[in-house]
Amino acid sequence: MATVTIRNLTKSYDSVQVLREFSEVFRDGEFVTLLGPSGCGKTTMLRIIAGFETPTTGEIWIDDQLVSGGKTFVPPEKRGIGMVFQSYAVWPHMNVYDNVAYPLQIRHLPKDEIRQRVTRLLDTVHLTQYAARFPNQLSGGQQQRIALARALVAEPKLLLLDEPLSNLDAKLRESMRFEIKEITKTLGITVIYVTHDQTEAMAMSDRIFLINNGVVQQSGTPEEIYSRPANPFVADFLGKVQFFAGSSGDGRIRLGDWEAELPYPENRYRGSVIVAIRPENIGLGKPGEETENRTALRVQGKMEKMYYLGDVTDCRIRVGTAEIRAVAEGSICRKYREGDTVLLDVREYMVFPDDGSTQEQLRIRT
Repeated sequence: MATVTIRNLTKSYDSVQVLREFSEVFRDGEFVTLLGPSGCGKTTMLRIIAGFETPTTGEIWIDDQLVSGGKTFVPPEKRGIGMVFQSYAVWPHMNVYDNVAYPLQIRHLPKDEIRQRVTRLLDTVHLTQYAARFPNQLSGGQQQRIALARALVAEPKLLLLDEPLSNLDAKLRESMRFEIKEITKTLGITVIYVTHDQTEAMAMSDRIFLINNGVVQQSGTPEEIYSRPANPFVADFLGKVQFFAGSSGDGRIRLGDWEAELPYPENRYRGSVIVAIRPENIGLGKPGEETENRTALRVQGKMEKMYYLGDVTDCRIRVGTAEIRAVAEGSICRKYREGDTVLLDVREYMVFPDDGSTQEQLRIRT
């Protein structure tokens, strides 16, 4: 296991600055995810930690050893790391056992020790029964587990994973999230994981660092950054959300498109604001129904569209001139029809100051 300390790190290519003043400590045994859209700088950060790139300024420490910074540079093979890439990068001419054993064989370890380590890792990643097979005889998920076992067999202090699941189909990707999390947790290893998939980050991480345009927008536990996003970009990147322009004052927020007001007793921001509402925080009911749920606002609207997705029904409701999105349990599609009058209960919402940059923040994401 290892602690990674990053101090005042920047990275530029000619006049383009890819990373800006990154400073953080990734703790021993922690599962950290660098999350963000394509081109945000997350893979560059991983490559600098691995030793495939050098920082423009700043330092990287692994435990008490300076590995990058100033005139110091420790090559990747001497940093005590394991790495798993987006492509499986397994040797097609070697069977599963030899693929995993290769890092130990080139170090000329005793055959008995190699056999013990490989056998233990194959059991950990559930590939024991496939030891004699070749990669072309295995599924994508099994090949990715070979790559994971090969990265772990040398007992690295630190495991780096660069979008390792992006080439898998959706169902396999979901199961592999939990397998990787459980394997690394069992081994107690420090993990730095790169992805643009917010569901992966939420499911696997102890802490998430959400990066955009080379700058960390927010860091924290999945619950912290989902429930208390620092800005509209964070709210939009993690989960589903809608934004509505409003005007704050006297403990209320006036939503012009809704022709309604939300209570806002904290009055943290005054004047023009952006109200962010997640679809799962809007309850649906019929006129005359009673509700025991805590509600910030109850407003009447018209059901315009419903999309049945099995476990949930994704609804669009017209309120004033606004189209509101609400996600409810799947069976609700049997209760309503398009054109029905419905009641919307807004249970939770987030408020951001409207400085005119919201559309630009969200545009950068795409």
